[in-house]
Amino acid sequence: MIYRRQRQQYIFAGVLAVIGLVNLLFFFILNQPAKTEYTKLQVSIQQLQTQIAADKLKLTGLEKTSSQLEHFEDDRGRLLMAHMKQRNTGYSQLVSALDNMVQQTGVNKTRVGFNLDPTQKAGLNAVSITMPLQGGYNNVVDFIRELENSDTFFVVTNIELATSDTSAPGPQPVSVASTSGGPVALTLGLETYFYQ
Repeated sequence: MIYRRQRQQYIFAGVLAVIGLVNLLFFFILNQPAKTEYTKLQVSIQQLQTQIAADKLKLTGLEKTSSQLEHFEDDRGRLLMAHMKQRNTGYSQLVSALDNMVQQTGVNKTRVGFNLDPTQKAGLNAVSITMPLQGGYNNVVDFIRELENSDTFFVVTNIELATSDTSAPGPQPVSVASTSGGPVALTLGLETYFYQ
């Protein structure tokens, strides 16, 4: 009888041990995916926090750009008024401004050519100017400086330089020695813009 009871207790203990082992295995089997999922969620949360920080910086930049765009038309208008000529009166103002620069720097100009590009780009028409000049090297340099410092926006697109030789007809190629202050002849290619 005692032996039978002991045997039943061993069997019962064995069954309990098996059930405990099965529960432990189920715990590990079910817990491992949950741990993996938890780790993935943590990584995902960190990535989202990084993305949120980057988006906040981007939003700040876009807000700054938006506030700058609100002032764009005013800034554009000031730029046009300060440095470019209105198309209807532009030619006379350009001729007058260039003549003043010629007189101030002591160079001689011959016939100036203007060519208006009829195609507007960003509301502006480009005006190409061809301007043959003659004078001392220093005077020509002063004229180019006047162009750079002018209130009117000028772009120097081309410079063809030659010495001025009275014995030979037409301009001659320039030499390094003649650039120290001797007479030169050059043709300046300029560009400016008219607005409507």
